[in-house]
Parts: sequence; structure tokens; C-alpha cells
Amino acid sequence: MKKFILLLPVLVMFFVACDDDDKYVSYPPTWKGFEVSPTTRPYAGDTIRVTARQDQKGHNIESTNYTWVLKCEVTDPKDGSFRDSIIQVSKRTNYDGNSDGSEDPYVKFTIPALAAGRATISFIAKYSYYSDGIQVQNGRTYDEGSGLSGSITSTSSTLYGGASGSVAINILPK
Repeated sequence: MKKFILLLPVLVMFFVACDDDDKYVSYPPTWKGFEVSPTTRPYAGDTIRVTARQDQKGHNIESTNYTWVLKCEVTDPKDGSFRDSIIQVSKRTNYDGNSDGSEDPYVKFTIPALAAGRATISFIAKYSYYSDGIQVQNGRTYDEGSGLSGSITSTSSTLYGGASGSVAINILPK
């Protein structure tokens, strides 16, 4: 019993030290999936908001670069043929220290007026870390029944981390 009492303070300090170590590591967020509003079946010409929902926030992240791409087919009014339309939006923000930066990232797209059919929205996040990075759990894939769809996967290394994913929507012609 005497040995246990002498060992107890050492064990407590070990566990406290382990908890403190977490404040010195960096990692990207984990993800739930994408939320598309007002719907995943918008009409051509509508404005939609696409939000990448975080499951758990990242830690010790400095700067963040988000790139969003909407790729869809539009009808050429001259000959009725289809061509790809690509709209790209990039944002740079601070993840920590700025309430706007650590919130769920989102983008708004106005769907081209002559678009119809399947479209893909891609998301890429690049995080610069304050401290050494560690690997975290990957994202998941959700179906439309949960209100979330698509998939997002996180990656992490010593100096930076990232995430990428995509979600498909069906555009209805006007």
C-alpha cells in the first residue's frame, strides 16, 4: 500500500502531462459531410449555399485556404450542344483567433441559367499549423437521408494538414 501511495503522485503527473501535450499539437477538423441548401435539387439560375459540416474542430491551425469548385453542364444556345461550366471560389482565413475562420466553411454559388443535370461541387482545404501535426480520423460518407451528403477526408502531416471532398447535386432546368 505504501508503494501505491508513493506512486500515485507520479501517475497523476503523468496523466496531467499527457493532457497538456495536446495543446502543443495540431490537427485538422474531422467531418460530417456537406449540407446543400435550400435543396440538393436546385433549379438553373438558383443560388445555393454549400456548407462543409465539421464533426470536431481542428486544433492549433493558423491560416486556412479553401477552394470550392462547381462543375456542371450547360446548354450552348447556338447549337444545343453541352459544354462544361466551371466556377471556382477561393477563400483565405485564420482558423483560430477569428470566429469566422473556425466555423463550418461554406460557399454560395449561382447556378448558370442554362445548366441542367448532374453537377459536382468539390472542396479542398489547406491548413498551416502552429505546431507539429498528428494524424486524425478520416471523414465519412453520408447519404441524402441524413440531411448531409457527399464525403470529406482529412489528411495531416508535421507542418500542414488538409481535407478534400465532393458532393453531387441534380440541377433541374427552368
